[in-house]
Amino acid sequence: MNTNNREISPHNPLRWITLVTVLVPSLACGDDIAASASDSATGSTSASASGPTTESTTPTGTMSASEGSSSSGSESASDSGSTSSTSETGTTTTTGDTSTGGESTTTTGGSATDTDTDTDTDTDTGDTTTTGNLCEPQVCGDPGWSYIWIANSGENTVSKLDTRDMIELGRYQTRPDGGGSPSRTSVSIDGRAVAIANRQAGLTKIYSRLEDCVDTNNNGMIETSTGKNDVLPFADDECIAWHNPFSDFTVQRPVAWTSGTYNEETCEYEEQKIWTLTGDSGSPGQCGKTGIWAHRVNGDTGEIEDTTHIPHEVLPCTIGNIDWGLGPYGAAVDPENNLWFYVWGQGKIARVDHETLAVELFSGGSYGLTVDSEGRVWDDVPRRFDYQTKTWSSPIGNIPGNGGSGVAEDLQGRIWTATTGGVGWVDMETMVVGDIVTLPGNSLYRGISVDVDGYIWAIQLGGTSAYRIDPETYETDSYDQLNAPYTYSDMTGGQIAKVLCPQ
Repeated sequence: MNTNNREISPHNPLRWITLVTVLVPSLACGDDIAASASDSATGSTSASASGPTTESTTPTGTMSASEGSSSSGSESASDSGSTSSTSETGTTTTTGDTSTGGESTTTTGGSATDTDTDTDTDTDTGDTTTTGNLCEPQVCGDPGWSYIWIANSGENTVSKLDTRDMIELGRYQTRPDGGGSPSRTSVSIDGRAVAIANRQAGLTKIYSRLEDCVDTNNNGMIETSTGKNDVLPFADDECIAWHNPFSDFTVQRPVAWTSGTYNEETCEYEEQKIWTLTGDSGSPGQCGKTGIWAHRVNGDTGEIEDTTHIPHEVLPCTIGNIDWGLGPYGAAVDPENNLWFYVWGQGKIARVDHETLAVELFSGGSYGLTVDSEGRVWDDVPRRFDYQTKTWSSPIGNIPGNGGSGVAEDLQGRIWTATTGGVGWVDMETMVVGDIVTLPGNSLYRGISVDVDGYIWAIQLGGTSAYRIDPETYETDSYDQLNAPYTYSDMTGGQIAKVLCPQ
């Protein structure tokens, strides 16, 4: 197989060699309850915005929420995925409650438990090689393994699949109580760990490889899951690095790693952070009229380091005039590690500055979200947002929506999303619709991702199957032992690698 004149295959994976310096449900239990009209897009748009207006706020509200029992709400999407002719004008900027020299500080959530204190001293023998103090000229790309992490929302677990052998290597609980309703997963740029957000609150980190796991009971071996039928109690699995319960909050969906900085002496990434978003004052999995919180978490310890609050008056977590909502949905980082996210039912996307935590709001957006290798934001229509011009561009051609999904860039400069009967792509520069790949059944393939070898992954909503699609021939393989999966996020690490490893 040839992709952009670079030979790749499961046994000869693509290797980026550019050295970079980083700037810093089942349908019955899925993730949306009949999305509002503001989520829906019909027709073709070429929307524009006139330039941002700035609004400074000093929120006075405080957080007060408790985590209840498991939610039983049925969530299903009604995003059509097509667009209508609109003109989107104006942006909003708010500094919120920042904790890096802003107007006021709101850093909450407590410290993490089950913390691995040996992370910095673990020896990594598989990522890179060194000659003296120089690393092999491969900062990221293929680390020598390739996993996809898929949340089984129906059983409150996450599966680790080897994308090359199509084998499930482990299945893990994602919260100490065995609940939580996990959904979004995000893989670090070096592939060594995944972070999982539970919709009913709680963030968990799991190591990818035994080399990084910690023998906490000192019995001379690593005790961890070995596959689908070997789910250990949360506290007993030694590859679970830490869990932060985010106990002040009732909903938590998006999660996205930052890159951290690359140390050429150790050939490892350091100071990796994790972005996540929450809401409170609602039933488990929902939020009330108190706004939205964006948190930056220490990737080594799970502790919240910075938090900014976006007040209800600026960006509601609720829907219209009702008292509850589902809050932030898709999220991704751009080349400067700024956070981008979409809020369900609001018809808006937001940007949180990595350095200042200042928040900007823009009209438009839908469901899933990604950032391409040029730093441009995409929703799942798929439409492209240019931050410099504050304008949206729409696909040229017919790619019908299918109720909301993830969205991802492949290694050939194509943007993939779910469509009627399967998945399809548009050229990320010309916006011309390309091919539609039909997949079995009449399903919604909510999770879309691209692995380090360039294969496209489509995860069936609420079923049992994950499909791997050859990017050139469109031949498919499948793994069929999942349990009500619900994942659309950077579940392979492909998005962060594309953004921060220019080719």
